[in-house]
Amino acid sequence: MLTFLPQSLDEGSTFLQMGASLEQQIVCMFKLMEEYDWGEFVVITSLLPGYETFIDVVNSYTDTSYFLWKLQDVLSLEMSVGANDARTKRMLQQVDSQVLLAYCSHEEAQYLFRQASEVGLLGPGYIWILPSLAVGNPNSPPPLSFPVGLIGVITDNWRKTLGQRVREGVAIVAKGAQGFKKHQGFLPEGHSDCNTPPTKHWENSTLYRHMLNVTWEEKDLSFNSQGFLTNPSMVLIALDRERLWDKM
Repeated sequence: MLTFLPQSLDEGSTFLQMGASLEQQIVCMFKLMEEYDWGEFVVITSLLPGYETFIDVVNSYTDTSYFLWKLQDVLSLEMSVGANDARTKRMLQQVDSQVLLAYCSHEEAQYLFRQASEVGLLGPGYIWILPSLAVGNPNSPPPLSFPVGLIGVITDNWRKTLGQRVREGVAIVAKGAQGFKKHQGFLPEGHSDCNTPPTKHWENSTLYRHMLNVTWEEKDLSFNSQGFLTNPSMVLIALDRERLWDKM
């Protein structure tokens, strides 16, 4: 994922990220569940930073949606090295839902599915949905613990070559510089590089403001206040019987 240091995001983001925010991915999950009338579900998270945000966004969405959602339970488990396997299995045995939303890292997801397999939460009848963080790189072979039928939410960048992604990143910088020069009449000189720690106040903040709302080759590459794409193109992928990720 390409990242760029900005300076005009009021809520404190330190990067422009060519991807979707966690909130946007959660909305995509719910759109899928609504399409298939999967109204009852369980949330399972690790203690990975951001898990509380994941739970809060899920609760907020279900509380304000017209669809009659039923969140049956929320389980937050230790999934790192040294986790108590017996406790994890005991908590997973409490799950009484066929639809499960999970938030964790890619490594933690492997642990989760190993434990879930031992208590019978994998296989036909169970639908697991993961955000991109847990899916990992869809161009690489998935871990053996990942079950067939697993659903992931990712951006469409997975089908783009590295060259295509770099071109978009360079275009954002170039269009930002073009907009700055048009309004200011000159281009600021660089005073730092990628190894320089970000500071709170940059002299060239106006340049970064011009990078936030870019359209290039009919693509909307503007960013929201969190530093993510405002309108990312997302896709749902599922692990097929050949253990390959297929677009749903």
